[in-house]
Formats: sequence, C-alpha cells, structure tokens
Amino acid sequence: MKEINQVFSLFKKRISSIIVWKKSFLILLLSSFIVFIAGGCKDEDELGTSLLPTADQLYTSFNDTSTVNSSTQTEDSLRTDELSYQLLGSDDDPVFGVSVASVYTSVNLEGTPTFGFQPVADSLILILAYAGYYGDTSGSQTLNVYNLTEDIHIDSSYYSSKIFTNDPTAIGSLVYTPRPKTKVVVGSDTLSPHLRITLSKTLADSIVALNGKTELSSNANWLAYFKGLYLASLPVNSPGAISYFNFFSSKLTLYFHDTSLISKNYNFSLAGARINNFTHNYMGTPVGNQLADSSIGDSVNYIQAMAGVKTKISFPFLKHFLDSGSILLNRAELKITTGELILPYNPPSKIFLVTKNESGEMVFPIDYFESADLYGGNLNTTSDGYTFNIARHLQRYLNGTISNADFYLIISGSGVEANRAIIKSGSNSNTKMKLSLFYTKLY
Repeated sequence: MKEINQVFSLFKKRISSIIVWKKSFLILLLSSFIVFIAGGCKDEDELGTSLLPTADQLYTSFNDTSTVNSSTQTEDSLRTDELSYQLLGSDDDPVFGVSVASVYTSVNLEGTPTFGFQPVADSLILILAYAGYYGDTSGSQTLNVYNLTEDIHIDSSYYSSKIFTNDPTAIGSLVYTPRPKTKVVVGSDTLSPHLRITLSKTLADSIVALNGKTELSSNANWLAYFKGLYLASLPVNSPGAISYFNFFSSKLTLYFHDTSLISKNYNFSLAGARINNFTHNYMGTPVGNQLADSSIGDSVNYIQAMAGVKTKISFPFLKHFLDSGSILLNRAELKITTGELILPYNPPSKIFLVTKNESGEMVFPIDYFESADLYGGNLNTTSDGYTFNIARHLQRYLNGTISNADFYLIISGSGVEANRAIIKSGSNSNTKMKLSLFYTKLY
C-alpha cells in the first residue's frame, strides 16, 4: 500500500544499528500519517495492509555495504534535430580524446525576396549567434561550409550519427578563435557575440540571378532548389572548445545593390530543419583503454555528452536482502563522487540516472516522476558529487514487478551540452559509489 511506503520514507535519518521502535510511539505515528495521506493512489506492486506486521515486529535498518558494479560504455546515437542550440567545434581532451561537432541546416526564406532592378551581389555572410561554450577557447578552430545535396525535412527524426551528402567543394572556410563573450563591431554597429563566415561570391551571384523566378516564389520551391548547408568542424590536436550557437538568432545575409547603388540586404533564416552530427575518437586515451578492457583504470568511470560515453551501474546481490523475508524500502540513496578535475573541463551541474523498461527503451525510474527534487542528480559542490534516491524503483524490483535493476548515468541536456565528468567507480578503494538502504523488515 502506497500510504505505508510514504509513512516510512519520512524516517530519513541515517542510523548504524537496528532500532526497535516502541509500540505506542509507532501506533501514534502510523495513525496520524495515514489519516493525513489517505486517498493516495494504489500500485499493484506496493504492500497491502494485510502484510503489515504488528508494531512489536517492526524494525528500521540501514545498510551501505551493497556491491555496486559499474562500467563505462559507449552511448547510443542521440536525437539531435531541432534542438534549442547547435554545437560546433572540436576539442582534444587528454582523457576523452577528440570530439567534433558539426551541423546540417536548412536555409529558409523570410518572405519572398525581391532584389530590385538589375541587382548585383556584394557578399554572402553566414552569421552564427553564440549561446555559450565548453572547453578551452584559446585555441584556433577550422570551419568549412558546403552545399548539401540531400534533402533534410523538418518533420523527420534525425540522430547524431546521421550523415547527409554534400558537394565536396567548400563554399566557405574560416579559421577562428572562439569569442563567445566578445561583442562584434560591424561598421558603426556593436553587435552581440557571433561568428561571421564569408561564403562564395559565386553562390551569392547565383541567388541574385534567381530574382523574380519561381525558385524564390515560395519556401517549398526554394528548399527544393537549395537544400541547405553543411557546417563541418575539423578535428583539432590540442585542447579546444565546443561552441554553442542559437540558430533562431542566426542567419544567412545576402548583401546586394541595384541600379540605385544603395546597399541592401536580405536575411535567410536558419531556424528550420537542423541536425547536429557528433563524432568521438578515444584511441590511446584513458576512456578508450577502459572501453577496450574494463579492468584498465577501473577505479573511475566516465560520462560524456554529445552521445559520447555513459556509465552502467548494477546491484548484483540486491535480492539477498530478501533471504530472511520481505523488506520495505524507505529510502535508497546512490551516492556518486566526482574524480579528478582537469580545468577547464568542469563537471556537469546535473546528470540523470536512467534505466531500461521491459521493451528495452531508456526511461526514467518512477522516482523521477514522484519528485524530481527527491530523485536528485544535481551536483553538490561541497561534497563534489551527486545523489539519487531510487527507493520506489528498487522496491518494484524486489517485489518482482519489474525484472531490471540496472541503471545508466548520462548527462542532462546531452544534445545541447559538450561537458563530461570523471566519477569514482563501484570498485574505487577510497570513495566508491555507495548504495545506502534504509529499510524495514517485514516478518
């Protein structure tokens, strides 16, 4: 019965030995709290009132010696279409190796363009608005831009491993040092931080040549003609940065003039279909070595955004708690401590602990939906770690309602973040992952 579980979840104080509760005190607490929370919904996996023991038989116990197995695994491809930010750049992390973020994007009309009488193209500038970064911005990056030769669709689902075909001839290239916090002066204007890439004059001329033609009469016609751009970051061989860009504030600007000789411009939107592509090369790194042999450097594990790596966690002997009878979990805290900090690679402010349902799909444990705050996952900068409460999920496992008690640590916002973390493993000799159980034996 869910009411009973909620009652005992309030006894959160850690104790090191079994405490026998006085009968009169328990009866008072039980009656008070049950009246307060009466009417809560019932789950088929919760204990019924018929199984509630007498107060003389009720004990609260604590255990933090459960075996916790953990291992680093490669992450599955991540859905990255139409996310809030697009990631661009490359980084050579001493622990995680080389990561590269590139973007495929459509280029949409913002109203039907008219270029006047006998228009002449002056320039074509790709303008990308900064929204943040992760890593070391002191090193240089190289970005090449290509024409796409394959359609991308706003109503389709695309993943981080997807590769679209493109024309092999670059229409623009830029070697730059990321400046995500520095305003840009253009003429007499001081603008928000952004990146400017000059594209081919030939492409600019070809767009102006379409003035008054059907290709520019509707966005559908335009997208059939101009399929989009591939923004390809080149891998670096030194510490670098992955920059975050807001494509709702970004644009492709065509500068032109007509017979009036007045400089004009037309903005194409980048807020349509857009997909991030992520690649990782772990060769010769601590992460790569552990992926090849889980016993190498197994005192730590790794998690990484951008569909990088995750940590699998399991509790192989959890059901031994049932050897002497059923138990009621009041709280189940999994504590994870961060490992070595290598600046500027700060650990993520929030991580997720997810599991697989009976169909093999990644889902949140039920504890997340009961209370996101109680479930946890936020970085505690004082203890340098993360804490999760997964009592409801583990209770279902012990009751036999679900068959899986394996979990996976991933980074929150993995498609729009480039961060990563080193964490102490379940076999760490000093500060290993720890599962603390507060439970009541039911005889």
